[in-house]
Amino acid sequence: MSLLDSHTPHGRKGPFGSRTMRLGEDILLARHGSHINRMTHDRRNHRMVAILDNGTVDYASNVLVAPPRTPIERLQQQIRDVRDDVAPITKSDLRVLGWFTAGWAVISALFIVGIIVLGSTNGGAAFAQASTLFPSY
Repeated sequence: MSLLDSHTPHGRKGPFGSRTMRLGEDILLARHGSHINRMTHDRRNHRMVAILDNGTVDYASNVLVAPPRTPIERLQQQIRDVRDDVAPITKSDLRVLGWFTAGWAVISALFIVGIIVLGSTNGGAAFAQASTLFPSY
């Protein structure tokens, strides 16, 4: 390893500082060419920022295809849409749906408890007798 290699910045490879060009860099060079005064890498937003000779700023993404959103991000967006009343479902619709869901859960629980009570009071012989009364096809 030579002295040149040990002092090379992490983003660069090789003794002469060559590195691969980012996609945003390539796009900005194609758009503006020699009119770019300074170019920086915005790591947080995955893009390149170019400041042109006339003082204007242009951006280009380093990502060819945007990554798909995770299910948590989609759920957060849906909750924000309902909160801001831009979703097709309003808060009052969700309240009514919640009441119907709670009612359905209570009725289902009562039905299950009723079947358990019915089964424990009659015993197994009653179920065997009832099953012989029904014709099997």
